[in-house]
Amino acid sequence: MGRLTPRWPWAYVVATALSAAVWYLTRADTLALQRGMAEAFRVTGPALPAVTAFTLTFVAMGLVPGALARPVLGRSPLSLGLGWGDWGWTWKLLAIGVPLALAAGLVGVGAPGQAAVYPLGGALRPDPMMFAAHAGFYLLYYLGFEYLFRGFLLLGTKDDIGPTAANLLQACLATAFHFGKPGGEMIAAFPASLLFGWATLRTGSIWCALILHWVVGVSLDWFLVFGR
Repeated sequence: MGRLTPRWPWAYVVATALSAAVWYLTRADTLALQRGMAEAFRVTGPALPAVTAFTLTFVAMGLVPGALARPVLGRSPLSLGLGWGDWGWTWKLLAIGVPLALAAGLVGVGAPGQAAVYPLGGALRPDPMMFAAHAGFYLLYYLGFEYLFRGFLLLGTKDDIGPTAANLLQACLATAFHFGKPGGEMIAAFPASLLFGWATLRTGSIWCALILHWVVGVSLDWFLVFGR
């Protein structure tokens, strides 16, 4: 890439390829097309155990873009949202956002299709220790996800195309990654991605968005497992 070649389109090429690989190949669930009530065509690869799927997602969406940050964007991987950022704003947003994230998990339990998809990797016994292990590995999944979309893409391209355009573009790709999820989650994916992007821009790090996103996912699973 020469000096006059913009770097930001390459970031989206990389992110799209990695997202597609994870979407098709490293899922803890399986998507298929149906004809009537029968499966007509299996779209994604075979479902992987949750621990395997979460770890591979962390590698593909976290470690790989981290390794490519300098050659693709000319940035150190740590500069793409892994620093402390503005912790004053982070605590303020968490104080408001964590209760809302817990409420989103509770409301999501009643949405059509959620119990058929979550927890990812299959049903969990209502065992606190087992759930804690699940939540820990789930954090790996979200760390990879947030680093790719809110770190590598949003923080990595905002100086080239502006923060508003960068936020809109990362939100579009993050929403596309949710294709095949239950309807309510699909509807919420775009505005939630914009909010997580705004929090990342305001705090200068991915940690606020990571914690809030993780709380939504873990609380949904908690209410599904322990609320039955």
